[in-house]
Amino acid sequence: MNPDSSALGHELADAIARDDLRRLAEIVDSNLWVLVQAHWPALVRALEHLPEAFFQTRPAVDLVRGFGASVFLESGQVNARAVAMASAGDSAALPDRVLDAILLHEMLAHRLRADFASALATAARLRARVERNDGSGHRPIHEMASFYLLHVGITTALSGDLDQALRDFANVRSLHPAAGAPLAEYDVALKSAVVLAALGRLTEAERTLRSAGAPPELSDPFASQLAATADAVRALVAVDRLSSDAPELVAKAVDSNADTEMWPFALLAATRWSIATGDLVGALDQVDRAVAARPVPRDSLFGHILYLTRAKALAIMGEVGPALRALELDESGDAPPAAVVRARLALYTDGAEAALIAARRMVVQPGLGPALRAETMLVAAWAQTRLLGVPDAATAGPLGALIAREGLWRILQLAPERVAEQIPGTEGAPAFERRIVHAEPSTSNRLTANELEVLELLAGPESLPQIAKRRFVSPNTIKTQVASIYRRLGVHGRQEAVAEAMRRGILTRSLI
Repeated sequence: MNPDSSALGHELADAIARDDLRRLAEIVDSNLWVLVQAHWPALVRALEHLPEAFFQTRPAVDLVRGFGASVFLESGQVNARAVAMASAGDSAALPDRVLDAILLHEMLAHRLRADFASALATAARLRARVERNDGSGHRPIHEMASFYLLHVGITTALSGDLDQALRDFANVRSLHPAAGAPLAEYDVALKSAVVLAALGRLTEAERTLRSAGAPPELSDPFASQLAATADAVRALVAVDRLSSDAPELVAKAVDSNADTEMWPFALLAATRWSIATGDLVGALDQVDRAVAARPVPRDSLFGHILYLTRAKALAIMGEVGPALRALELDESGDAPPAAVVRARLALYTDGAEAALIAARRMVVQPGLGPALRAETMLVAAWAQTRLLGVPDAATAGPLGALIAREGLWRILQLAPERVAEQIPGTEGAPAFERRIVHAEPSTSNRLTANELEVLELLAGPESLPQIAKRRFVSPNTIKTQVASIYRRLGVHGRQEAVAEAMRRGILTRSLI
């Protein structure tokens, strides 16, 4: 948002007072998105002054005018009576167009404040109203419904539910909007493409991006925001394909999306590239910088990217305890992306057999995108390699076919090279220097009976020399056993070991 937003509001008010149509048009053209967010009443008054010819070549402004007219009175004041009735659920007293517009305004306000829980709740109400049918089975759609449902999809995507967002975007296309059709159709194509790319549906993402065609004639900032979304699509595809131009495309996407709502997708492309190229510390630095620059909203795509990136980078390093703690901070809990990382960590914490069981349980779940399914199958192949020396054909064959079909070469970077090179059908992978180094799980991560007894004593107040005396062994023997416990639990200290053992159920509070 323009840092001098209040000055912009004063400038707009002055142009309205002087009836300076030329200046009004310049301000609206150059600052529409800022005005939408911060100066609704003044913007509505400005739009009332501008001639009809101004709107004919500006579909974005025309959509905003239609929305604002439903929420604001001619004086520019918020229709407080209508807002109160909408909040109370008294929808029968309001025309559809007015209630839907108020719900949209409420959803956008929550979203811009990064209150995604409230934004999602409002989005669900708006989605239900837009998709409802009348008694004859017909959908009574007004001309702004596609615009509303587009923003429902954006809200859902930024909350992290990418599959539901795609369904919302598909419904936008089915509505055939009467107002602002070129803009709505182009925008929804871009938003669909970026979500498809994030899920690893690369071929579909590229086809959707091509089908969008040329952008409609728009003034900034809308034109720049749409172009930035397209940049994010290209960056995500290039990263998954390990394309030679991926670094440039990622840098461009990060730069162009710095001030847009779709910036989490650019961050996703950047962190995926860092991990794929072995720059694990760089991936951690990227999320740290993002956190320093912005708050981390609960139930948001940004939060999921943040914690999953941290967990995945730490898991590849073999830092099991910190990786598990990062997953515990993710509001998505055991959602599929987090569950895949947990399956990978099971190689370190519970052994190859447990990791294989977890991966097999995951891979059959419906709704997994190609990237997530391929990553899950790769964990299974890694576990089989540890158990049998090679992955079995029932896993490796379909995995190779999936990777080759979509060009998901990045996935091969997420396991040791000795595992990836046994996946058939990947001969078409680009020549890419494998710079990522994976910490190998130890042969056994299960604590021995002696180690379990020592662990119980570590949870008490005694020092290591006192524990050695109690167990009739030398202090050096205890130090060796404690070091082994730390390694198997993936921790670095006594308190961490006790906390991690409690988290896994190895220790209970009754023993402490």
